Amino acid sequence: MDAARLRGRCALITGASGGIAAATARRFAREGAKLALSDLNPAGAEAVAREIRQQGGSATVITADVTKAESVEQMVKSAVDAMGALDILVTCAGGYTSYAKFEEIAEDDWDRVIALNLKSVYLCCKAVLPAMRARGFGRIINLGSLAGRSTSAGTSPAHYGTAKAAVSMLTQYVAKDVALFGITANTVAPGTTATDRVEKLLTPEKRKAFVAATPVGDLAQPDDIVGIITFLASEEARYITGATLDVNGGRLMLV
Repeated sequence: MDAARLRGRCALITGASGGIAAATARRFAREGAKLALSDLNPAGAEAVAREIRQQGGSATVITADVTKAESVEQMVKSAVDAMGALDILVTCAGGYTSYAKFEEIAEDDWDRVIALNLKSVYLCCKAVLPAMRARGFGRIINLGSLAGRSTSAGTSPAHYGTAKAAVSMLTQYVAKDVALFGITANTVAPGTTATDRVEKLLTPEKRKAFVAATPVGDLAQPDDIVGIITFLASEEARYITGATLDVNGGRLMLV
């Protein structure tokens, strides 16, 4: 496996059992990074790690609930113990289980989605900063969403979109606080991406409507998002921080 832009870097990826996170793990491995893959589904994350190891890469799996502070702190400690350092955090854990109109969202579902998509990012960012300061280097890439950029996109329910909008603002606060320590923090906001989870939630009618509303004429594939994440994790992106990068095929264009 050829080392490249991330040679010698140590990366922690949450939600790593599938989708954009798994694709990111594979790309980071090809770019030379050591990996710690975190998920509540260790079997899924282990399948990704096994594939990376078989190709000559380094990957360890950590089971963690990223909505719980104690679990996140232990996750970061385990990652540092396994890799020797921590340079890159990619927060991919998130999602929602069903599409519902605002008035139909139950309070416990609201709390669960906010915790999974927003509180988890707060906990993870907070937990990795001491290790990054110690290195004088850090790259934090948080996964936002088109749903958190505009309600007109119409892609997701209110609790998910609200959480993802807040992720962009949280990331800006982190970026401002840590910029002098060689640490950047940015948000990547994908449009509708054809992961297994999304494909299960999309009806044929919704899929057709989303494709029709996208100027490039197709849904994103996970690898379409991964290139941007990899760039932000690299030395090349040292002067980009506090930004939200929209990767949505032109579906939403902001000035």
